[in-house]
Amino acid sequence: MAFTTRVGLASALAFSAMALACSSETVGGKGTPNMSGGGRTGAGGTGGVVPTNPTPEDCKAGVIPGRTPLRRLTGTEYNNTVRDLVGDTTSPANKFPPPEESSGFFNNADAYQTTELHVQAWFNAAETLAATYRKAGKLTLPCAAEGQSCATTFIKDFGKKAFRRPLTDAEVTSYVARFVAGSTGGTFDEGLEWVVGRMLQSPYFLYRVELESHGKPVGTVVPLSDYSVATRLSYFLASTTPDDDLLAAADAHQLATPAGVAAQTTRLMGSPGFAATLNSFHQQWSEWDQVIGAEKTAVTTPAWDANMQADMMHESELFVKSIFDNKGTFKDLLTASHTYVNPSLAKFYGIAYPGAGTDFVRVDNVPHRFGILTSPSILAGHAHPNQSAPVKRGFMLRKRLLCFDPPPPPAGLKITIPEVVPGSTTKERFLAHRTDPTCNACHVYLDPLGLTLENYDELGRWRDTDGGKPVDASGGLTRVESLGSQDDPTKVPINGPQELGEKLAALPEAQKCMVFNWFRYAMGHTEEQADACTVNALLTRFDGSQQNLNDLLVGIATSDGFRYRADTGK
Repeated sequence: MAFTTRVGLASALAFSAMALACSSETVGGKGTPNMSGGGRTGAGGTGGVVPTNPTPEDCKAGVIPGRTPLRRLTGTEYNNTVRDLVGDTTSPANKFPPPEESSGFFNNADAYQTTELHVQAWFNAAETLAATYRKAGKLTLPCAAEGQSCATTFIKDFGKKAFRRPLTDAEVTSYVARFVAGSTGGTFDEGLEWVVGRMLQSPYFLYRVELESHGKPVGTVVPLSDYSVATRLSYFLASTTPDDDLLAAADAHQLATPAGVAAQTTRLMGSPGFAATLNSFHQQWSEWDQVIGAEKTAVTTPAWDANMQADMMHESELFVKSIFDNKGTFKDLLTASHTYVNPSLAKFYGIAYPGAGTDFVRVDNVPHRFGILTSPSILAGHAHPNQSAPVKRGFMLRKRLLCFDPPPPPAGLKITIPEVVPGSTTKERFLAHRTDPTCNACHVYLDPLGLTLENYDELGRWRDTDGGKPVDASGGLTRVESLGSQDDPTKVPINGPQELGEKLAALPEAQKCMVFNWFRYAMGHTEEQADACTVNALLTRFDGSQQNLNDLLVGIATSDGFRYRADTGK
């Protein structure tokens, strides 16, 4: 029994247009701080403004939240939400239009382009999910007897979970009418199917709608409701809808203070759902998923195949989780010498497997393993099929670790990858990038960084020789305009992967970039002028905690920018 009609498509598209209009507005609000530091090209090519060094006077005007764009559920968030809401494990969002990326992340609202293809996909998914939900007998009734009263109770209960807040009286009335329409001439369960299907294509389900400042003067700063804070927290730290404990905390008005938010933040960081956030952030940040499907010409044992690539990605996920489980620092992320292997990976790397079965187990003090940047998933994903790739690796380091995009190559420039020549090293073959003036303007920022990883071949395995010659992994970092600074060009020599991790971990630019990246991921937009006071406080806190990563996430969740909003009043 079809529960809805295509009439909803036009209204959904209209809402999406409004969402895009709202998300593109920048609200300065009272006391918008002036920032020094100049402009820069942000990670992902967004051209944001570096919110550093506001004066103390700038931040004395009270709460100054930055822009708050309307955010749509990402594919991962949608899949996780319907899993937790109706028990679906089919990942329906995998059939949605591909995600849009900005500032390095797919949850950045500035990149959203909602089209009729999106709306049609949401319609199809909602129809299928509601029908499956009913047929599987998962309509858990909050009352003993069927009838409109019971349906009303169900609508309030399910609606609160789907919209992540209590329904208004008008909404309850509307959905009761929907139930009556669906059950007339049908069954009680079919009436509820109509309700569930309509809710799953509602903008209040598909978007994270915050209404606190609607109807107020433009730029008015207001605290988020407990339910909006709960929603922000849950999608930030668990990539899914708020659980029962978080909704209960919202019911009890426990999320109105930094202490209450911190308590729930700590709880969520200890929950199984936190792994989803860690995987989502670090996969997008490091691009380790590029290893999936990466073609290689080398013959390997075990074979280089989909299983090996998936194992490498899971190894990276376990490594990151171990850093946060142990309340690690930015330095730990970039320098720790342990990893996780199963028998296949251990053989591939040429190390002993210490386990007794086939599970992934931790291995400490792994030779030639120096933090996340030496994970084979990242190294193999940023390499060519038959040789390493100092340019690819250097670009990733510049963009993800230093929040700096080098200028694009000249228009019409023909880019060719040097062919492998017996008796030559990769470093020798790529020398032209650094000697040709046309190339050097860009490659001076890339190649020296990428060359520090030359001890790893195209598969991410350690090597001492390349082309029959000793590997030369000397390179460095050219600190020019990094993060908008006006530093004199300063070359930081770096020799090999161990020095790379150690020096990046100690580099202020890299520490700032990590804060910026987590801020972007949590807030759904690139940092800009109105975020200056919030971001500056996070930078100070990060430095004071010796760059503790767990504490950084607590700091973001309890910040003014996370708990308040200033909207256009539309």
